[in-house]
Amino acid sequence: MILPAQQAAAEVALSSYWPQAVSHDAYLKIGEVLGILKAEFPFLAASKIRYFESQGLLHPQRTASNQRQFSPADVERLRFILGEQRDRYLNLPQIKEMLRQLDSGEVVNEHPGKMRALGDKEIAAPRPGTRLHKEELATLTGVSIAKLEEYLNAGLLSADARGRLTAQSIDLVRYAQILEERGVDIRFLKAVRNGARSHAVAILNSLAIERARKSPLAKERALADTAEISAALSNYYRAQLLENLDIELR
Repeated sequence: MILPAQQAAAEVALSSYWPQAVSHDAYLKIGEVLGILKAEFPFLAASKIRYFESQGLLHPQRTASNQRQFSPADVERLRFILGEQRDRYLNLPQIKEMLRQLDSGEVVNEHPGKMRALGDKEIAAPRPGTRLHKEELATLTGVSIAKLEEYLNAGLLSADARGRLTAQSIDLVRYAQILEERGVDIRFLKAVRNGARSHAVAILNSLAIERARKSPLAKERALADTAEISAALSNYYRAQLLENLDIELR
């Protein structure tokens, strides 16, 4: 049983976590947190929030029945973590160190994405269509050249005739690393890659007539259709995956 004095001490300790200027009153359930962040991070799941907690990045409070309750400060902290992953391609140890500096007051900055605590240069996402050399990809992802070679040999990445990789390779490497760390075999990742290839061909075939037209308008329409179909297919696959997991876990 938690004594009142212990509870008060815990609340004081929690309020010291960044961001200090935002309310630390915990009253939000995990589903409410997902609802707040859904527009910015549509693929965020409760399991990911729990994982961040297990890694010491989040500190939700607990009710008497052991239910998690989050504060507005927790939501902002979570938004920061997700944003650093998405926009600057930082891994969790880097983000955890940034949060430690903010928590301790070593760095005082209400816009921590601008900090230089972890390096001299801001990490920026390359524009679509950019081609990257392996050394650049290794720098952006923190993955060794040897690991990138392994992904190339396994067919998880595709290099052009000059050995360059697409800007999308950053996300491919980042998510492959996350999945491998969670125990997913590289053979499974290859199966996903093969499925994506076949689906990409099917999408392009469905737009063959539009793509055959040479006008700029037709090209723009084909690009827009490709993006729309790809997004719908991604969301459909996610829904199928979640449904099957839900059925298996019942």
